[in-house]
Amino acid sequence: MGKVRVLTEDLVSLISAGEVIENPSSIVKELIENSLDAGADMVDVMIEGGGIKTISVSDNGSGILKEDCRICLQRYSTSKISTRADLDRIVTYGFRGEALASIASVADIKIVTRTEEEETGTLIQSRFGKKPTYSEISRPRGTTVEVRDLFRNIAARRKHLADAKVESQRIQEVVMKHAAIRPEIGFRLIRDGETIIDSPPSQTATDRIASLWGSEIAKALIDVDFAVDNVRIHGFVARPPVSRGNRSREYFSVVKRPVTDEKMSQALESVFSTTLMKGQYPICALDVSIDLSKVDVNVHPTKREVRILDINEVCTILKKAVRYSFGERDLPEEVTSLEDTIGESLQAISTDIVQSTTPSMSPISHEDQIAAVPLVEQMLLKPISDDEHESLDVAILGGVFRIIGQIHNLYILLEFDDGLLIVDQHAAHERVLYEQLRKEMNDGTIAIQELLQPFVLSLSRKDAEQILGISDILDDIGYTVSSFGGNDISISTLPEIFGRIASEKELMALVDRIIDLGQHTARETFMDELVKVTACHSAIRSGQPLNTEEIRNLLVDLSKTKSKYNCCHGRPSMLKILKDDIDRSVGRMGPDAISRYRARHGLK
Repeated sequence: MGKVRVLTEDLVSLISAGEVIENPSSIVKELIENSLDAGADMVDVMIEGGGIKTISVSDNGSGILKEDCRICLQRYSTSKISTRADLDRIVTYGFRGEALASIASVADIKIVTRTEEEETGTLIQSRFGKKPTYSEISRPRGTTVEVRDLFRNIAARRKHLADAKVESQRIQEVVMKHAAIRPEIGFRLIRDGETIIDSPPSQTATDRIASLWGSEIAKALIDVDFAVDNVRIHGFVARPPVSRGNRSREYFSVVKRPVTDEKMSQALESVFSTTLMKGQYPICALDVSIDLSKVDVNVHPTKREVRILDINEVCTILKKAVRYSFGERDLPEEVTSLEDTIGESLQAISTDIVQSTTPSMSPISHEDQIAAVPLVEQMLLKPISDDEHESLDVAILGGVFRIIGQIHNLYILLEFDDGLLIVDQHAAHERVLYEQLRKEMNDGTIAIQELLQPFVLSLSRKDAEQILGISDILDDIGYTVSSFGGNDISISTLPEIFGRIASEKELMALVDRIIDLGQHTARETFMDELVKVTACHSAIRSGQPLNTEEIRNLLVDLSKTKSKYNCCHGRPSMLKILKDDIDRSVGRMGPDAISRYRARHGLK
């Protein structure tokens, strides 16, 4: 008997459903998009138990005709496409015709719907593994879809769902993305009886974002509306320095379809590369309107991704759109690669060197020679001390080093008998703080700083809940976090090591990193990651000048740590360059040096 067999229809349905329905948020996404396709201007989402127990999505859209209700739960049933040509110009969200059938394959589903022209509505009830039933019911125009007990009879799928809290946050993010991109549509999310999102229809972008992300972000919004040929970029961006510590607030859509696109993110971030600190990301909600024949939306089962025929051209227009919105209409395009920049700089430097060393008929003063040397050649160490009698020696790492100076306000240079030691001040201090905080945690002696005026941070509802949900863990390392009403949180104490540079901006960056981490690991592992993040944000920064005493204290503290050669993220904290290596590099040692010596002294 052969090994290849045709799968049963039931099994095929489950496999197909697995492509579309990954978790409760997948169902919410599909049902919201069906509501939008039906012309609804108000969508209500209600969930219980993270959507695993119950999901209900109700709208005031066009509804489903009675005759269509009989087949709407069958696979490949759809009102969106009818011919092959329709696939090339899909203007709706739900093009696959798989959503309702896929949901019915993995859960119990109830649909109540009525169209404007029909006097009564239709009730469709489908229980897992049974044929659906149909009856008449009364309701206003629109559709309500209720889904219960997701994956109840599919243990292999259900065990891979996260807990109710995490699944709720995923659903909240789905609703928030649609609400941010479509301010003309009203959205309401009710979780376990509590209203989480309440955005009425026909809001301005500013009012919508204020309700979703807080007033601070809303105040920084700049409208974007820019078109080239058949491509239009429309939406908003936030004015720096308002930003986030991750990409969680970079919202993109293509023809109003929320998508994730790495190239669009990179294009947007390149515009902000000189205005946002490293590790900070812009905030936006941008929609790309484009000729539908140049977009393939049928490349991902859950439609999170689309394929644009000329994505590079779209990214170029996106950058121009954002720059234009900031009034930078005549700025040159960004250099496309670091190699181009370096190449141009080196070429200019080489030209300057040749010109500056070319013999001249007129004498050149010492000052003129200095001025003629390229900028790279003029770079000097910042003087470390004005006191001639101050000792520059420091005893560390089993030897005595001489402090030469600090370059770029980032690297500390130390001389020793065999060469040069370069210390990254941020990585070094991060290691010191990490081990100090770990020791204080283990000893139960964490020193905290009481703030005279607590910091109040405005977050989204989802982010505020996530931070408040781990307040006990944060308390263990010195942060006292509490609700300040609405979506605001209050931070009233900090670990003492952080207090030195505490600011609202720095704390917001820290909160972003904590949110980015997410508690998906054991408590101890998660806490260690929080300690690392705290150490990183508390450490001496790049660009911070240090005097001799500060350098000496940092180096002495570093030499006492257990893992002095790396920061707590594994990056090297120091680099040793031997004098012999320097000599070889400049030709003072090696075969070439010996040859020159012999030639100079007439030796064979």
